[in-house]
Amino acid sequence: MELRLVLKNAAALSVASVLSKAVSAVVAISVARYLGPETFGEYSVALAFASTFILFADFGLSNYMVQEGSRDESVLPLFLGNTLLFKVFTLLVVYALMLVLMHPASFNQSIQSMIVVFGLASGLNALDSTVYNYFQAKQQMYYAAFYQFLSTFLIGALTILVVVEKGKVVMITVSQLVTAVLISLMLYAHLRRHIRLQFDFYRLIEMLKLGLPYGIAVIFLYVYFQIDMVMLALMRSPFEVGIYSAAYRLIAILLLIPGIVTSVLYPILFQLGVESKQKHQETIEKIFKVLSAVGIPGSVLLFVLANPLMTWLYKNRFPQSIPIMMLLSWFFALECLSFSLGDVLTTTNRQWTRAKIQGGAALLNIAINLYAIPRYGIYGASVATLITELYVFIMYYWIVRRQVYKIQIWRQLPVVVLASVAMGLTAFFLRHLHPLASAVIAGILYLIILISLDKDFQRIGGYVLRQGMFRFKTRS
Repeated sequence: MELRLVLKNAAALSVASVLSKAVSAVVAISVARYLGPETFGEYSVALAFASTFILFADFGLSNYMVQEGSRDESVLPLFLGNTLLFKVFTLLVVYALMLVLMHPASFNQSIQSMIVVFGLASGLNALDSTVYNYFQAKQQMYYAAFYQFLSTFLIGALTILVVVEKGKVVMITVSQLVTAVLISLMLYAHLRRHIRLQFDFYRLIEMLKLGLPYGIAVIFLYVYFQIDMVMLALMRSPFEVGIYSAAYRLIAILLLIPGIVTSVLYPILFQLGVESKQKHQETIEKIFKVLSAVGIPGSVLLFVLANPLMTWLYKNRFPQSIPIMMLLSWFFALECLSFSLGDVLTTTNRQWTRAKIQGGAALLNIAINLYAIPRYGIYGASVATLITELYVFIMYYWIVRRQVYKIQIWRQLPVVVLASVAMGLTAFFLRHLHPLASAVIAGILYLIILISLDKDFQRIGGYVLRQGMFRFKTRS
């Protein structure tokens, strides 16, 4: 693969991801403000319920297509054709099953209407995601980045229009369905110009056998991250689901950061994993240091400024979400700390080990939620999320130390923790200011301390400063 192509794909993905998350954040906050806890909870219940069923439509075929298509592009017409054909069939089955099972769940008419629409939109998005996987196999992720951002933009524009026109909550779900239809038609037109699909039933059976491990891993990952929302929807009121979702969705948006860092560096890590074990370890330790320098202070700021931040973002419509945000804020730090350790397993051909850990985390999450949600409600779900993420971090660290190499991560943390504590105290004393002003002032202090005391961040800071001066001189 050419370096220019790698950089083009990485840049396209990074820019599209950042812009998409920014648009999604604005839209999510606007929708929550407009709907309020009760109706926003109904919206979240419908989305979580529909997403759970659509998850079982792929069986790992799309990921298997990426693996084989990256090695030999000649198989892509058959693999893409078989995958799309199979997903159309399974989507029809799971959609029908979803419509049947939503009645015993005792959802009200509004939630049922949204489930019907969300199911259709999610089904089309599932087909679209397979096309994005095809672009990935072809090393054309810039196409996927374009269509994904366009989808997010259209959903945002149509949703804001509904909010401005004071439409019903069902119309917000319709905006997502309209967008899914438009994007699907555009992708269909794109494929007609570039590929002629093929189909082979007997080869499909073989693909299902080989792709199943990928499908299991995806299910584990979904359960690990999303099952708390589904269980809340089944065991608690929509009002409580709305309170929990308002905090959780803000944290979920921030998970973009470790995802971008690792997606850009994956090719390098895979190469280092083969070429030099020592270089691979050193690279992972530096990535861990950078992510910890993002996650720990990020969680500190969210914890300290939870009250003014949530009050400002949601116009004081979700005061009950503030303590939930204070609890879930530490999920971001733990996720950042876990990310690079998980990548050690993936980039050293231990993906099954990583999948087993995620499977154990999913089961642990379900078990804790079954106990905690009926007794403690959304607080129980929040604690279950933290315990599960802590379990993942400990298991990743233990497996890496035992099976891969003696990774040195604790020595990376003292300066980050010290700077984060100073930042947190500053934000606390400035909490009566606007939350953005408090965060900026505290963040500047954090960077000053970090760069003053740590040589690695001094080099990073110097590089950024030199690049900024170079661009300024060039423009001048």
